[in-house]
Order: sequence, then C-alpha cells, then structure tokens
Amino acid sequence: MAHYLGMRISRINARNTSALAFDGSGKVQRNAKKDLATFTTGKVYHADLQASYNIGARYFIRAIQKSISEKKWLTLQAKVPELSKRTEQTLSSFISLNQALET
Repeated sequence: MAHYLGMRISRINARNTSALAFDGSGKVQRNAKKDLATFTTGKVYHADLQASYNIGARYFIRAIQKSISEKKWLTLQAKVPELSKRTEQTLSSFISLNQALET
C-alpha cells in the first residue's frame, strides 16, 4: 500500500535475522516457542527485538552499498568480511561498516 501512496519502499531479506546475534557474537539459541534468544554471552533477549535490529541494519548496509563504487565496496568487505553475505549481516556489521568508512 505504501508504494501506491508514493512512499519509497525497500525489500529486505529477513532470512537468519533471528538466528544471528545483533552484537556479532554469532548464532543464538532459541527456546521452543522461538520468542527468546540466548546469546553466547549468556544474555537473553526477546527474539523479535533482535530481528528488528538486524533487519534495520541490513537496510542501511544495502543503502550504503548502493551509494559507493564496487571497488570501494570490495575494500570494505575486506575490512568487514560478514558484509559479503546478506544473511550474515547484523547490527554489529553495520557498526563495523561505519567504523571502516571513517578510516
């Protein structure tokens, strides 16, 4: 509906957003109801909150990727390897990307 009203929309691949920790620490354990995620650090968060961080980060990573040259993007991927696979991008990837852009 937003598209028909003239709003700009972006499609996001949400695959693995709830399986990966937004802090970049790797995969998380999910409980049977799939509503809680336990990080490798032992912290427990509501899984929907975690997914929204990762989905938002992927949106902005994609926007940055579209705005720079392929050569620059490859240089950034060398600094932040998880940028090479969208399904592995998390909030931590976005933070690392911003740090790499500043250097």
